[in-house]
Amino acid sequence: MDNFSRTSIRRWIMLAAFILVATAILITGIAAVDPSLLDILRHPREGVFLITGFLVVALFSGSLLSIPLYLDPKDTSTKPEDADTDAYEPEVTPEIPHAGAEIEPLTGNPFLGYRVTDDEQEAIRTRLRDAAVTMTHRHTGIKMEDASARVQRGDWTENATAAWFLGETPPPRSVRLYARVSDGHAFRHGARQTVHEIVAYEQRHESRRTHSP
Repeated sequence: MDNFSRTSIRRWIMLAAFILVATAILITGIAAVDPSLLDILRHPREGVFLITGFLVVALFSGSLLSIPLYLDPKDTSTKPEDADTDAYEPEVTPEIPHAGAEIEPLTGNPFLGYRVTDDEQEAIRTRLRDAAVTMTHRHTGIKMEDASARVQRGDWTENATAAWFLGETPPPRSVRLYARVSDGHAFRHGARQTVHEIVAYEQRHESRRTHSP
């Protein structure tokens, strides 16, 4: 959940709590000034209902007011440097250079957000694998066959999800959890992780080449 969402939740919770408190105060005030205005609410057991109602309102309002205290206070920060983004999985694929250009048409297509057929899954997996092999070949200087074998073994990355998606390694825990929901969710998770790992691989090696003496 992003910073804006949590801030919105806190605001709505506070608003609901204040409305409940204001309603209770209003009813109490009306009862003190002119009880006849509350005749519509009259009931043979009004005393019990009144006490119960106030207790419910008080407890519910107190609970609502206390919830924001347990939300991460860093979520209120609007400074990018103050936000902890390590725990968040990126939702937007950054610009892909060089070998990643082979998968750029995929990132422009919202294939991560809708149901993908078996044929489409295989096509996506093949294009991502080709991009990873080409990238590994170019940056390491090894033969294409060796680069393909490295990708197949999952040795091209430390990202277990990306290694599983393009190779023959066992699925990591995150993939197994997604698979409990559906195979489609597991596939989209693997594709998303693979795209970002290819981008990160490219950027790391480009940065090293740029800063090398």
